[in-house]
Amino acid sequence: MRLGESPVTPPGGAIELYQEAAYYAYDKVLTANQELGNEGITIDADSDFMWLAVHGTQTGNYELRFRYSGNARYESNSRIRNANRVGTAQFPVPVFPRMLCPAGSRLGIDIKDLSGAGNTVQIVLVGMRLYRTAR
Repeated sequence: MRLGESPVTPPGGAIELYQEAAYYAYDKVLTANQELGNEGITIDADSDFMWLAVHGTQTGNYELRFRYSGNARYESNSRIRNANRVGTAQFPVPVFPRMLCPAGSRLGIDIKDLSGAGNTVQIVLVGMRLYRTAR
């Protein structure tokens, strides 16, 4: 699907998409070597989210893995170290191919601290909100 195309066309009519920039943040304070599964970010119910890039900050190293909503499939076969998956605000890591997250869906996150100490993590998903309007 190309940006600007609709994943669903209502019966008997077309829809238009209104797009605007969007950021979804995942904030977590991990204890030493803490491992959390089934964490996540819920997408707003009023618009789809086209996920384009990811960046973040942390006080120590960690591993993470994203799980796509709807089909419960992981994007990788195991957790990936933050240095290999999460960029900086200046140099975000692109998501390829772009990931369309439907309105009201949930993007899962599995995360594990590697620092051996307290770790304050923020992961920011960068993308576009796609609002559907009937013509």
